Amino acid sequence: MYDGAKTWVRIVGGDSEYFLVVMGLRQGSALSSFLFALMMGVLTHHIQGDVLWCMLFTDDIVLIDESQSDFNERLEVLRHALESKDFKMSKTKMEYLECKFSTEPGEVGVDVRLDSQVIPSRGSFKYHSSVIQGGGEIDEDVTYRIGVGWIKWSFHNI
Repeated sequence: MYDGAKTWVRIVGGDSEYFLVVMGLRQGSALSSFLFALMMGVLTHHIQGDVLWCMLFTDDIVLIDESQSDFNERLEVLRHALESKDFKMSKTKMEYLECKFSTEPGEVGVDVRLDSQVIPSRGSFKYHSSVIQGGGEIDEDVTYRIGVGWIKWSFHNI
């Protein structure tokens, strides 16, 4: 599609010379998000099960498993699948949320890891306009929605 594409850069002293674009999609291309989702679907299809264990949101990936040790295995499979196609997972931006929906005790002493790096845990996760809390509570979500309501109300009554 972009075979032989050329571009230039505008700098303080004028424009640079044209040069070949040798990899990637142009930023802002309407096809970028579609092609990314298509490619990620292909790369993650083998870790999908009967239930959606892997969900894709633009450039975020949600992995789900019933135990931390199984999750670590699933995370390693995903890492190998991505690295086989020259993609890298950011270890500095990665975090996880453990949701406890049963009264059974969780695994003790099992860290969530990528390679040898321990992934930090969060107590809640905000995605778009919803806040998901690890213990199944809704306090943060309700507080957030009330705050948004007050902001909208006060903005309209100025």
